[in-house]
Amino acid sequence: MILFAVGLISLMSLSAQAINQVGQSKARNDASYLVGELLSEMWVSGTVNVTGWNTRLQTVLPEATGAVYFANCDCTVTSGADLCSGAASGTAVTVGNSQAVTVCVNWTDRRDPATPRRYQASSMITRNSQ
Repeated sequence: MILFAVGLISLMSLSAQAINQVGQSKARNDASYLVGELLSEMWVSGTVNVTGWNTRLQTVLPEATGAVYFANCDCTVTSGADLCSGAASGTAVTVGNSQAVTVCVNWTDRRDPATPRRYQASSMITRNSQ
């Protein structure tokens, strides 16, 4: 009987961990999708609405912050050559041709607020001339 109870408790613990992992995976997937959406808009259009994108980001991932940098940089660096600085903002931000772009998204998980989560993507935006 005790062996059965221990097995049942272990199974419940495993199930709870699986549910937690699925939630974290969804948040990473949502961040990835929204960053991909923004980068795709940059490829197609000469201007992007960074303010509107941040609003969508916070709707999907509450308490998330997003930053767009027109440079190839590292969102985790606090000093040095790879430091991200001068985040773009506004409703009609111009994206130059042959422009390096880095997008950083940071959020916290409700179940583990002590461990910040991050998604970063970099791309070189180049449009075909017409």
